[in-house]
Amino acid sequence: MATPTDVTEVPRTARWFVAVLFALLLVPGVVGFDTWPLTGWRLFSALRDESQNRWVVQAVDGSGEARIVSLEELPLGYRHAEWPMADLPGSSEAHRRSVCRALADAVVKVRPDTVEVQIAEDAQRLVERDGEWVLTHDPEVEATCTPRRGEQAS
Repeated sequence: MATPTDVTEVPRTARWFVAVLFALLLVPGVVGFDTWPLTGWRLFSALRDESQNRWVVQAVDGSGEARIVSLEELPLGYRHAEWPMADLPGSSEAHRRSVCRALADAVVKVRPDTVEVQIAEDAQRLVERDGEWVLTHDPEVEATCTPRRGEQAS
């Protein structure tokens, strides 16, 4: 017959399994990467409807064409750059310049033809056109800067 201590004691392998599983679920949420099957943090963290505003970084090339740079293209430390960008409205000019300059240094590494970097609040809207769903963009530029050339980016 089993004693009460035999029934309540948890095997060491079960404790290790739970600890590893907890770490596998916690690390992607804290670090900010989504790699299947350890995904889903962002799926439930934002309201989703046909329109939403996002903070984006745009790289402007020599011809004046602005293209959105995905934060996923930038080094890992820039993946949560939307947070400091969201603080730009109402902040000092020095703060705006420092945030923009930091992003510009990273953008130039992935888009070397960049002559200007723009930080914009992009009003995105999902619309139906000719039976297809299309995402439209309406960016409102909040800060601009030029990348440093020939200097070591810190």
